[in-house]
Amino acid sequence: MKTTTITMTMYVYYQKYSWQDVGEYLALSFEIPDSKASTFVCSTEIKFEVPENYDPTAQKIAALEAEKIKAQYEFQKSVAAINECIEKLQALEYKA
Repeated sequence: MKTTTITMTMYVYYQKYSWQDVGEYLALSFEIPDSKASTFVCSTEIKFEVPENYDPTAQKIAALEAEKIKAQYEFQKSVAAINECIEKLQALEYKA
């Protein structure tokens, strides 16, 4: 399989929030300004190989299918909760 070499600059930051005991290093493909929690450490070049004709379509479809299943599940949960409320209201004895 033919591949293409991709070269990118990565920006390394040290990040530690006040609630953390230990900080962590974070590599980003973009620069961010130093802040109270994150400070720039260094930049580095990385190289990696990707298939020459890489097509993410199948992966995107799979992700959308998974998202659809999750949405259907959440919808069913919501409808069940609404139905439960309706049933409870219908079970109340009406007194005029």
